[in-house]
Amino acid sequence: MHPQLAQSEASNQQHRRFFQRRKNKRKNNALYWQKKKKEYARVAAENRHLKGIIEGMISQYLKAQGKNFQKHENYVSHLAGQNDHRSFYAQVQQGVGFHTAGNDDEFDVTDVLELDELDTPLSNELENPKNFQTIQKSTMSDFLKKIDDDVASSIDFPDFMVCFGGEHKKIGRYSFPSSLVSTVERITKVYGDVSAACLMNSSVTEKIYLFFCATIKEMEDLKLQQVTEEKLLKWRDAIKDALRINFKVDFAMHHLKRIARAYFGFIGSQELQSMDDKLDALKKERVETYQDFKDYIAYAKDFYGKSVSTGLFP
Repeated sequence: MHPQLAQSEASNQQHRRFFQRRKNKRKNNALYWQKKKKEYARVAAENRHLKGIIEGMISQYLKAQGKNFQKHENYVSHLAGQNDHRSFYAQVQQGVGFHTAGNDDEFDVTDVLELDELDTPLSNELENPKNFQTIQKSTMSDFLKKIDDDVASSIDFPDFMVCFGGEHKKIGRYSFPSSLVSTVERITKVYGDVSAACLMNSSVTEKIYLFFCATIKEMEDLKLQQVTEEKLLKWRDAIKDALRINFKVDFAMHHLKRIARAYFGFIGSQELQSMDDKLDALKKERVETYQDFKDYIAYAKDFYGKSVSTGLFP
C-alpha cells in the first residue's frame, strides 16, 4: 500500500476510534443517569412504604396507650363534680341521660398530643395524617357540605379534651366547670347570653350548653395543624345541637366553616411546600449535572442536526 494511503487510513481509524470512544462514553453516561433515576425512584417508593408502616404503628400505639385511659379520666373527673352539679345528673334519672362508654372509633387521642414537642422531620406529617396526600377538589367540597348536614348528633363527654368535673360556677341558669368559666364569660361579653331565647328547662339543655362551650374552648386551645376532619364534625354536632334548641350561636357555625376551609388550605400549603422542595432538589441536581458535562456540551452542539462526520473533512 502507498505510504500516504496507509497514513490516511491509520488517521481515519484513529478518528473513528476517537469518535467511537466519545459515543460509548455518551452512551455510558446516559445509561448511568438512567440507572440513577431508577434507583432514586426505587428508594423513594421504599421510603413512602416505610413511612406508611411507621405512621400506622405510631397511630396504633398511641390509640392503644391513650384511648381507654383518657376516656376513663374524663368520666371520673366528671363524676367527681356530681355533688356540685346535681341538676345535670337529674337528666339521667329522667331518662335524658348520656352514654359514658363512648365509641372507641370516635375518640382520637392524637388531638391531645403536644405535637410541638415532636422534633423530627416526620413531625409535620404526624400532626396531620392527610398532609402530603393529594386531596381532590371534589373531596373538599363534599366535606364542606357535611358541615351543613343536619344529622343526628353523636357527641359525648369523652369527645372533648375538657375537664367537666371539679368546682363549678353558676352563670345565669347554668352551672359550668371551672375549665369553661372563662370561655362562657368571653362568649357572653361579645355575643350576649346566647341561651336567652331558649325556653326549655335548663336541666335538659345544660349538657348541650356544656358541649357548645367545650367546642369553643377547644377552638381556643388547638392550632390549625392539630385539627382533624373528625374533630371538625364533632364541633359541628355540638353547634348544631345548640342551634336546634334556639341558642343564638350562628357566629360559631360561620367560624367553623372558616376553620374547615383553612384546614384544607393548610394541607394545600404543605403540598406546595413539598413541590417546592422537590423543585429545589432538581435545580441543585441540574447544576451538578451541568458541571459534570459542561466541557462536553460544546462538542455536542457542533453536531446538533448534523452528521457526526462534520468537521472530519475541513
